[in-house]
Amino acid sequence: MKILHTIPSMGILSGGPIFSTWLTVQGERMLGIDSLILAYDVYSKGDSNITTESYLLLIPSSVDKKFLYSNSYSKALSKSDVDLFHIQGIWQYPTLSSVLCAKRKHKPYIITLRGMLYPQALKKSFLWKKIVLCLYLKFSLQHASCLHATCIEEMEHLRNMGIFSPIAVIPNPIQTDDIQDEIVSPDKLRIGYLGRIHPRKRIERILYAVDSLLDKEIEIMIIGDGDPCYMQYLQEEVQRLQLKQVVFTGFLNGEEKKRALKMLSYLIVPSDFENFGNIITEAMVHGIPVIASKGTPWQELNMHHCGWWVDNDVDTLAATIREALALSEEERIAMGKRGQQLVKENYSVEMVALKMKELYEWILYGGEKPEFVYLK
Repeated sequence: MKILHTIPSMGILSGGPIFSTWLTVQGERMLGIDSLILAYDVYSKGDSNITTESYLLLIPSSVDKKFLYSNSYSKALSKSDVDLFHIQGIWQYPTLSSVLCAKRKHKPYIITLRGMLYPQALKKSFLWKKIVLCLYLKFSLQHASCLHATCIEEMEHLRNMGIFSPIAVIPNPIQTDDIQDEIVSPDKLRIGYLGRIHPRKRIERILYAVDSLLDKEIEIMIIGDGDPCYMQYLQEEVQRLQLKQVVFTGFLNGEEKKRALKMLSYLIVPSDFENFGNIITEAMVHGIPVIASKGTPWQELNMHHCGWWVDNDVDTLAATIREALALSEEERIAMGKRGQQLVKENYSVEMVALKMKELYEWILYGGEKPEFVYLK
């Protein structure tokens, strides 16, 4: 079974979809699936590809930076000899080119949505996205062998748009090799954020929540990089509120990121919406309880008592931070262990790869429908 994952970029700075695609392919290859990734060489200044493995097929970067049109991408696809195309993302040329190639070759294709059809995501560049939907995208989605959503909520958005293809609900994978029996306590109580710095992440709510607690000594660590204007806004808000212990680490990767994560007592995710939220499982791997807004699909934090899933207003966030900081260290560690168990059982690379293999086999060979696939 040979699978080609098509994606615009595998550059580290491109965020969560790149890491989850890479881990998915790693898991599939461990199961004996011949999975490959086709992407442009990195096109962001200062970026680098997440891996140099032979299964990452790179072609020259596109000149057009929005739609990413490139004739070389089409040529690379036309030369491919695969059983199934697994398309990552929807708005740029690699998606259109992959769909057209799959149809020419009479091969099935899957599209992973990556949260790009959430109502909040559609508001940005609305007119352009509406045109793309009308021209070809909705047709491409309707005729896919299957669509891949990472949560039930994302599937419901698709159904509300009148898209009735089969939908597989499979979460993003997370490496669980780093899970250790003993959770080491950080040197002090510290809350933080990890991920892309972007206005829709609403990181300022963490600052406002801490300010409303009237405890300007609470240490906040903001791990990540992104929108420079938004970063400047956050730094200006720190000064205006006279918060004394806020650390901006910038972009961290590998061991540096792991060390920074382990310095946190709690991770906070105040986004208005996330279709999954890789940073939540990343924190849980390290035994860090998470406070996540109801803009994320993480009811399990409450169900498994490994964090808090709360309304994403400042008052609720402040009250939850106060509750978290009041826990004993023993209670915090017990919460962290429950989170580790949750990700091992449901979100590991191995578990996700097994579901992907089952999905591919159902599409290619038929048989009983997997229980995680929903028909209209």
